Amino acid sequence: MYYGEEALSSVYLWDVETGFAAAILIKKSVENGDSWDSINVMEVSEKLGRPSRYKLTTTVLTCLQQSEEEGSEMGISGCLTRQKEEDLPSDSGHTMNIGQMVEAMENNIRQQMEGVYFGKTKDVMNEVRCLTSNAASRQKQRSAVMMGGGFGAELSGALARRKPLQ
Repeated sequence: MYYGEEALSSVYLWDVETGFAAAILIKKSVENGDSWDSINVMEVSEKLGRPSRYKLTTTVLTCLQQSEEEGSEMGISGCLTRQKEEDLPSDSGHTMNIGQMVEAMENNIRQQMEGVYFGKTKDVMNEVRCLTSNAASRQKQRSAVMMGGGFGAELSGALARRKPLQ
């Protein structure tokens, strides 16, 4: 996953009893207020002669803003946390394993958010817009009936035939 030049990232490392832990923090914001913040905490347990155990906990926080032509705005924010554990050989170092796990986890979370959260929100918003436009259409029809035919026509005719009071 590529965040671009605008993204900020920080990595913190500390020792734990069985190895070390790392926090990988990524923040990506754009001008319209949209943002992606990810917090990745990795615990690595090292054992001589055995693959290292990697435990990753990732939380992604997103915020999306959208402005409509009519001047209305909509914002959606959410967060998703996932965990994964893997035993991987660390002969070539831990950097490659940690980087691949973090990238795979964030791609997985992004796909889940796009498909489930944002997809469902889009469906709901489209339904609300449809209901709103249907309600406005029904109101226009009622107004047309009231003014153009039936009772509206009778009322207009009666008012036209009315003689002013003297």
